[in-house]
Amino acid sequence: MKTSIPAAFVLAPLSAALLALGVLLLPGFGAPPAHATAAPKDSEACVPKKGGNPGACKELVRLQVRDVIPLVEAQTHAVVLTTEDGALVLPIFVDESAAVAIAFRLAHLRPPQPLSQDLLGSVVTELGAKVTEVRIDDLRDDIYTGRVFLEQGKRKVTLDARPSDSIAMALDGEARIMVTRKVLDEAGISREEIDALREGGPGVGGSGDPNLMDEPMPMDPHHGLPPPGLAPKLAPDKTDEISL
Repeated sequence: MKTSIPAAFVLAPLSAALLALGVLLLPGFGAPPAHATAAPKDSEACVPKKGGNPGACKELVRLQVRDVIPLVEAQTHAVVLTTEDGALVLPIFVDESAAVAIAFRLAHLRPPQPLSQDLLGSVVTELGAKVTEVRIDDLRDDIYTGRVFLEQGKRKVTLDARPSDSIAMALDGEARIMVTRKVLDEAGISREEIDALREGGPGVGGSGDPNLMDEPMPMDPHHGLPPPGLAPKLAPDKTDEISL
């Protein structure tokens, strides 16, 4: 049976994830120790910047999923995460499939047909495991990296995972979503910054009132919006859609 190229691209990441879960969680597979890992250690998952805060990778902050915002012009979506006190917003750009999966979970609804994230969640449940934590570890070359932590009885498993996929898994099992202070320092947006952008002040990529600046900033050639998963900053004209 032939598989079209687009379908292959969709199935490949899911197949890899299912294979990893099968090897690590199925009885009789993998190593018998209580802790098995297929992801980097904490010291490798997040690397502090030279001259930066050495404890930024060790400090973890809990996040809440507030909304999924469609960005029509950019042909992508932003998942809006906030700290528990609402002081900082962390937008993560995701593709349509991840956005739909997260939106259904936020609305406490089931899709008409199971999505790939639903299948992955079912595999975890049927194998007697549960997601205990999702972590956004680092920001490298404008790409978020992260891990998902699972427990199967006394056994603990850690897997590399895209935040867009692991966030949906966290919402399924009400697992905690954590982020390192390093990621928040680099990509988080404060309430003050959002309010300033709403008021027409200087924005990202030269938006806002140019009279408020001595020299207007040049416009970004990509219109200030990245492809899915990249450059975690919301465009100024989308900040009015964020409710803190």
